[in-house]
Amino acid sequence: MWEMILAGRYMMIPITIASLVGLTVIIERMIVLRQRRIIVPEIAGAVETLSASQDLSVAYAICERHPGPFANVVKAGLDHAQNDWTIVRDVLEEAGRQEATLLTRRLGILETVAAVSPLLGLLGTVVGMIRVFATISLAGLGNPETLSSGISEAMVTTAAGLIIGIPALVAHNWLNGRADRIIFELEFYSSRVLDTLRRRRQNEQQSDGTSS
Repeated sequence: MWEMILAGRYMMIPITIASLVGLTVIIERMIVLRQRRIIVPEIAGAVETLSASQDLSVAYAICERHPGPFANVVKAGLDHAQNDWTIVRDVLEEAGRQEATLLTRRLGILETVAAVSPLLGLLGTVVGMIRVFATISLAGLGNPETLSSGISEAMVTTAAGLIIGIPALVAHNWLNGRADRIIFELEFYSSRVLDTLRRRRQNEQQSDGTSS
Protein backbone atom coordinates (compact mmCIF):
# COMPACT_ATOMS: atom_id res chain seq x y z
CA MET A 1 0.00 0.00 0.00
CA TRP A 2 2.78 2.43 0.92
CA GLU A 3 4.55 1.63 -2.32
CA MET A 4 1.40 2.49 -4.24
CA ILE A 5 1.11 5.82 -2.44
CA LEU A 6 4.73 6.62 -3.25
CA ALA A 7 4.09 5.68 -6.86
CA GLY A 8 1.47 8.42 -7.04
CA ARG A 9 4.16 10.98 -6.22
CA TYR A 10 3.23 14.59 -5.44
CA MET A 11 -0.44 14.43 -6.46
CA MET A 12 -1.08 12.04 -3.58
CA ILE A 13 -0.57 14.91 -1.13
CA PRO A 14 -3.74 16.89 -2.03
CA ILE A 15 -5.64 13.62 -2.48
CA THR A 16 -4.62 12.52 1.02
CA ILE A 17 -5.60 15.91 2.45
CA ALA A 18 -9.00 15.63 0.75
CA SER A 19 -9.50 12.16 2.23
CA LEU A 20 -8.70 13.39 5.76
CA VAL A 21 -11.03 16.37 5.41
CA GLY A 22 -13.83 14.15 4.10
CA LEU A 23 -13.37 11.57 6.87
CA THR A 24 -13.40 14.29 9.53
CA VAL A 25 -16.65 15.75 8.19
CA ILE A 26 -18.29 12.32 7.96
CA ILE A 27 -17.46 11.42 11.56
CA GLU A 28 -18.49 14.84 12.88
CA ARG A 29 -21.83 14.85 11.01
CA MET A 30 -22.59 11.25 12.02
CA ILE A 31 -22.22 12.29 15.65
CA VAL A 32 -24.30 15.46 15.24
CA LEU A 33 -27.08 13.99 13.08
CA ARG A 34 -28.26 11.34 15.48
CA GLN A 35 -32.04 11.66 15.23
CA ARG A 36 -32.83 10.59 18.80
CA ARG A 37 -30.26 13.08 20.06
CA ILE A 38 -32.04 15.93 18.24
CA ILE A 39 -35.70 14.86 18.28
CA VAL A 40 -35.76 14.38 22.05
CA PRO A 41 -38.77 12.24 23.09
CA GLU A 42 -39.37 14.34 26.22
CA ILE A 43 -39.73 17.53 24.15
CA ALA A 44 -41.90 15.74 21.60
CA GLY A 45 -44.15 14.58 24.44
CA ALA A 46 -44.35 18.11 25.83
CA VAL A 47 -45.39 19.43 22.41
CA GLU A 48 -48.10 16.78 22.15
CA THR A 49 -49.55 17.77 25.55
CA LEU A 50 -49.39 21.54 25.04
CA SER A 51 -53.07 21.76 24.12
CA ALA A 52 -54.14 19.98 27.31
CA SER A 53 -51.78 21.90 29.58
CA GLN A 54 -52.69 25.29 31.00
CA ASP A 55 -49.12 26.09 32.00
CA LEU A 56 -46.58 26.53 29.21
CA SER A 57 -43.73 26.80 31.72
CA VAL A 58 -43.62 23.02 32.07
CA ALA A 59 -42.89 22.55 28.37
CA TYR A 60 -40.39 25.41 28.53
CA ALA A 61 -38.59 23.79 31.47
CA ILE A 62 -38.36 20.51 29.57
CA CYS A 63 -36.77 22.36 26.64
CA GLU A 64 -34.31 23.98 29.05
CA ARG A 65 -33.28 20.55 30.33
CA HIS A 66 -32.67 19.23 26.80
CA PRO A 67 -30.92 22.01 24.86
CA GLY A 68 -30.51 21.58 21.12
CA PRO A 69 -32.15 22.39 17.78
CA PHE A 70 -35.52 20.93 18.76
CA ALA A 71 -35.60 22.82 22.05
CA ASN A 72 -34.57 26.05 20.35
CA VAL A 73 -37.46 25.87 17.87
CA VAL A 74 -40.06 25.03 20.52
CA LYS A 75 -38.80 27.73 22.90
CA ALA A 76 -38.94 30.29 20.10
CA GLY A 77 -42.65 29.58 19.76
CA LEU A 78 -43.31 29.54 23.51
CA ASP A 79 -41.49 32.84 23.96
CA HIS A 80 -44.07 34.50 21.70
CA ALA A 81 -47.12 32.55 22.87
CA GLN A 82 -48.98 35.77 23.78
CA ASN A 83 -48.45 37.33 20.35
CA ASP A 84 -50.66 37.01 17.30
CA TRP A 85 -50.33 33.63 15.61
CA THR A 86 -48.84 35.21 12.48
CA ILE A 87 -45.94 36.50 14.58
CA VAL A 88 -45.51 33.07 16.13
CA ARG A 89 -45.48 31.55 12.64
CA ASP A 90 -42.76 33.91 11.45
CA VAL A 91 -40.68 33.29 14.58
CA LEU A 92 -40.97 29.53 14.19
CA GLU A 93 -40.05 29.70 10.51
CA GLU A 94 -36.96 31.80 11.25
CA ALA A 95 -35.89 29.51 14.09
CA GLY A 96 -36.41 26.49 11.85
CA ARG A 97 -34.29 28.02 9.08
CA GLN A 98 -31.47 28.75 11.49
CA GLU A 99 -31.47 25.23 12.90
CA ALA A 100 -31.70 23.69 9.42
CA THR A 101 -28.61 25.65 8.41
CA LEU A 102 -26.74 24.30 11.41
CA LEU A 103 -27.84 20.74 10.67
CA THR A 104 -26.65 20.85 7.06
CA ARG A 105 -23.42 22.79 7.58
CA ARG A 106 -20.16 21.20 6.44
CA LEU A 107 -22.06 18.90 4.08
CA GLY A 108 -20.97 21.26 1.30
CA ILE A 109 -17.36 20.49 2.23
CA LEU A 110 -18.06 16.78 1.87
CA GLU A 111 -19.72 17.36 -1.50
CA THR A 112 -16.65 19.30 -2.61
CA VAL A 113 -14.37 16.44 -1.55
CA ALA A 114 -16.53 14.00 -3.51
CA ALA A 115 -16.28 16.18 -6.62
CA VAL A 116 -12.66 17.25 -6.35
CA SER A 117 -11.01 13.93 -5.45
CA PRO A 118 -11.62 12.24 -8.85
CA LEU A 119 -10.49 15.45 -10.57
CA LEU A 120 -7.26 15.40 -8.57
CA GLY A 121 -6.82 11.79 -9.61
CA LEU A 122 -7.40 12.76 -13.23
CA LEU A 123 -4.85 15.56 -12.90
CA GLY A 124 -2.38 13.03 -11.53
CA THR A 125 -3.08 10.85 -14.55
CA VAL A 126 -2.37 13.73 -16.91
CA VAL A 127 0.85 14.61 -15.07
CA GLY A 128 1.96 10.98 -15.15
CA MET A 129 1.30 10.66 -18.87
CA ILE A 130 3.15 13.92 -19.52
CA ARG A 131 6.15 12.43 -17.75
CA VAL A 132 5.86 9.29 -19.88
CA PHE A 133 5.80 11.21 -23.16
CA ALA A 134 8.60 13.49 -22.00
CA THR A 135 10.72 10.44 -21.27
CA ILE A 136 9.92 8.95 -24.67
CA SER A 137 10.85 12.19 -26.41
CA LEU A 138 14.21 12.34 -24.62
CA ALA A 139 15.27 8.70 -24.39
CA GLY A 140 12.95 6.87 -26.74
CA LEU A 141 11.48 3.58 -25.60
CA GLY A 142 14.73 2.27 -24.18
CA ASN A 143 14.06 3.14 -20.52
CA PRO A 144 11.18 0.94 -19.34
CA GLU A 145 11.73 1.78 -15.65
CA THR A 146 11.04 5.47 -16.16
CA LEU A 147 8.09 4.68 -18.38
CA SER A 148 6.58 2.34 -15.79
CA SER A 149 7.07 5.01 -13.10
CA GLY A 150 5.03 7.53 -15.08
CA ILE A 151 2.32 5.01 -15.89
CA SER A 152 2.14 3.94 -12.23
CA GLU A 153 1.73 7.56 -11.18
CA ALA A 154 -1.10 7.97 -13.66
CA MET A 155 -2.96 4.83 -12.59
CA VAL A 156 -2.46 5.17 -8.83
CA THR A 157 -3.70 8.76 -8.64
CA THR A 158 -6.78 7.90 -10.69
CA ALA A 159 -7.58 4.96 -8.43
CA ALA A 160 -6.95 6.99 -5.26
CA GLY A 161 -9.21 9.81 -6.44
CA LEU A 162 -12.04 7.39 -7.14
CA ILE A 163 -11.51 5.47 -3.90
CA ILE A 164 -11.99 8.72 -1.98
CA GLY A 165 -14.60 10.39 -4.19
CA ILE A 166 -17.11 7.51 -4.39
CA PRO A 167 -17.48 6.92 -0.61
CA ALA A 168 -17.53 10.68 -0.02
CA LEU A 169 -20.42 11.05 -2.48
CA VAL A 170 -22.33 8.17 -0.88
CA ALA A 171 -21.72 9.58 2.60
CA HIS A 172 -22.84 13.05 1.49
CA ASN A 173 -26.12 11.77 0.07
CA TRP A 174 -26.75 9.62 3.15
CA LEU A 175 -26.00 12.39 5.63
CA ASN A 176 -27.99 14.90 3.59
CA GLY A 177 -30.96 12.53 3.64
CA ARG A 178 -30.62 12.12 7.40
CA ALA A 179 -30.52 15.90 7.85
CA ASP A 180 -33.62 16.27 5.65
CA ARG A 181 -35.51 13.74 7.78
CA ILE A 182 -34.61 15.58 10.97
CA ILE A 183 -35.60 18.93 9.44
CA PHE A 184 -38.93 17.40 8.38
CA GLU A 185 -39.52 16.28 11.99
CA LEU A 186 -38.69 19.76 13.26
CA GLU A 187 -41.15 21.26 10.77
CA PHE A 188 -43.84 18.80 11.87
CA TYR A 189 -43.49 19.66 15.55
CA SER A 190 -43.17 23.34 14.69
CA SER A 191 -46.55 23.22 12.99
CA ARG A 192 -47.99 21.43 16.05
CA VAL A 193 -46.67 24.17 18.32
CA LEU A 194 -48.06 26.87 16.03
CA ASP A 195 -51.47 25.23 15.80
CA THR A 196 -51.68 24.75 19.55
CA LEU A 197 -50.63 28.29 20.37
CA ARG A 198 -53.03 29.68 17.74
CA ARG A 199 -55.97 27.79 19.25
CA ARG A 200 -54.97 28.80 22.78
CA ARG A 201 -54.80 32.45 21.71
CA GLN A 202 -58.21 32.24 20.03
CA ASN A 203 -59.73 30.67 23.15
CA GLU A 204 -58.24 33.42 25.31
CA GLN A 205 -59.64 36.10 23.02
CA GLN A 206 -63.06 34.46 23.08
CA SER A 207 -62.95 34.23 26.85
CA ASP A 208 -62.02 37.89 27.13
CA GLY A 209 -64.86 38.81 24.78
CA THR A 210 -67.36 36.77 26.76
CA SER A 211 -66.27 38.21 30.10
CA SER A 212 -66.48 41.75 28.81
